[in-house]
Amino acid sequence: MNKLICLIFIVSLASCQSPPQNTPNSQELDAIHKNLDDYFSALTELQEFNGVVLAFWHDKLVLEKAYNIYENPDSSSFVTIKHQFDIHSISKLMAYYLISKLEAKGSLTKAQTIEKFYPDFPKGEAITVEMLLNHRSGLPRELLGLEGNEIDLSSEEIIGLAKKQKLLFEPGKDTQYSNIGYEILYDIISTIYKKPFAQCIIDEVFTPLQMNSSGAHFFANTDRKQNLAKNHVLRDGHMAQVPNILPDEFKTSRFFSTASDLNMFLNEVKNEPYRSDLKKTNEVIAKDGGSDGIRAQIYTDLKDDFSFVLLANYDEMPFFKTIEDVVKIMKHEAFELPKELNRKPIELERQILERYVGSYSFADFDGLILTIAIEENKLSVFQDGEKIATLVAETETVFFEDPKAPESFEFIKNEVGSFDALMGWKGIAVEGKRR
Repeated sequence: MNKLICLIFIVSLASCQSPPQNTPNSQELDAIHKNLDDYFSALTELQEFNGVVLAFWHDKLVLEKAYNIYENPDSSSFVTIKHQFDIHSISKLMAYYLISKLEAKGSLTKAQTIEKFYPDFPKGEAITVEMLLNHRSGLPRELLGLEGNEIDLSSEEIIGLAKKQKLLFEPGKDTQYSNIGYEILYDIISTIYKKPFAQCIIDEVFTPLQMNSSGAHFFANTDRKQNLAKNHVLRDGHMAQVPNILPDEFKTSRFFSTASDLNMFLNEVKNEPYRSDLKKTNEVIAKDGGSDGIRAQIYTDLKDDFSFVLLANYDEMPFFKTIEDVVKIMKHEAFELPKELNRKPIELERQILERYVGSYSFADFDGLILTIAIEENKLSVFQDGEKIATLVAETETVFFEDPKAPESFEFIKNEVGSFDALMGWKGIAVEGKRR
């Protein structure tokens, strides 16, 4: 702890005495390198990270390194900086990039509605390209009522099923993350370029940017797989390999890339018109992606001039906490090194527990409904009538199951005086609305 406090003090002092300039000095670069390396080394020692980190500060490389829980190259989890990782939803940012590119060429506008491409799409006259880009179309996250596996669907079949989906809200009136909305965008891009979306990304993104180690699993003219990282999850207390391709995933946008290739893409989107189109209000362009056994993040801060790529082929990483800490390190802000958790339960009166009894709907988990009940002065969690967890209190509003894990079930008072829930899952916080 003394070492940590000293380290934070040194970094903070350096920040106060010498704020970042356009030409960074070696002391600042060395401090960021050490802090990042110490952070991911600690996370790896805790067996919570296996993957690659690439970071630039003011266009200077500060870290490019692979971290392995098992150093044996014969291990299925072993990776190097040259390994290719599945990037999942990062393809959405690439689609946004292509939409911006097409708009600059006059091939479409973000304000136009999708009825131009699908005259029979319900509410197609009200759903714009921009709504699809920003998850405001009203379409659900996934296909509801699907019989069979998503992986077996062609793009045409996905569009046909999307037309049958009931909108969750009137287009433009709310926000709901929607993979279906982006599948429509992929098909629009494919229609304009007259080739599969996967080949569009290869021809219009990977090839011109010289992302030679990036490719697609499906619908590509050439196989670019060279050194694909294998995905892993925690199972029965041990790291276990799982398939990279799962039956409940669409194959229209299954891409893989390396950290250095993804940094090339970040360098491209810093330029106009992409910079203005893709940045958030905090002057950041970022996108995460992931599935069972895999996590990916690309991030560039346009104001403070730093970028990083984070790829992991083991999904036990506290994902969003790690991203927050990396940003703190890059900004010379105080942070804590990862450490082993040992959470302590407390006893709460029954009347406090009774506040949280009820059912919660998690829209981002396809409308998953979890029911909370009290059993032996603890909270029990039920899904479809089956108990899936027993929670103990850490504070009056925060509950946990495993004292060694960061995942929590937190209850937050809502505007009507009841409680909604935030459920932690593999470093992701998912909101559940009280029903």
